[in-house]
Amino acid sequence: MNGSTRKKNLTSRDLQAIERKKQLLDSARNLFAEKGFHNTSTKEINRAIGMADGLMYYYFPEGKQQILDAVIQETTESKAEFISQVLQNVNRDDSVRDMLVGILRSMWTLITTDSNRKALLIMFHEQPLLKKEQTSWIIDTFHSVIEQIAELLEERVQRGELRPLNCRLMARQLCALFQSYLFERVFILGEHELSEDSKRYFLANIDFLLECWK
Repeated sequence: MNGSTRKKNLTSRDLQAIERKKQLLDSARNLFAEKGFHNTSTKEINRAIGMADGLMYYYFPEGKQQILDAVIQETTESKAEFISQVLQNVNRDDSVRDMLVGILRSMWTLITTDSNRKALLIMFHEQPLLKKEQTSWIIDTFHSVIEQIAELLEERVQRGELRPLNCRLMARQLCALFQSYLFERVFILGEHELSEDSKRYFLANIDFLLECWK
């Protein structure tokens, strides 16, 4: 049964519950990012969307922690799916430089959307609250991205465009470059769009990496 068929089979009550849960997650994400998990009350989450106090527990019986878990899961799943699609749809006829620039730009666009940026802030700030399985899941997702980029680089090695180096380490270099700059520009300086300075930074660093890899 595909997604559209399942949606048609949902009752109006089911659809209302889905919408209510989404509203609660959006409200909690905004408040957790602004005030922190411990400084946000369940009443604030409810009142931000006009929901009666206590009704939240109908949708999330375990309260705030369950909502935090859902925010982390939703963000990780959507990011992983988006990045996987970007990497699968890379134009193999592009130069390796254009390929890497396109990947980083797509990843920047994904991360800096309002909901993803807030969710990542929550993950950074509330890391001690993450369950062991969540931490393992996030790490596994990151490793999956590394493997997919490494496979793309391996193709370029086989075509003679890059030297026969360790492609996983090359992929890690690229992701480390992206992560460090993302943290500086987005989470410290508050840059939400890819500025001309950031574009030049990425191009200069990609060119440097390619000089080392060729």
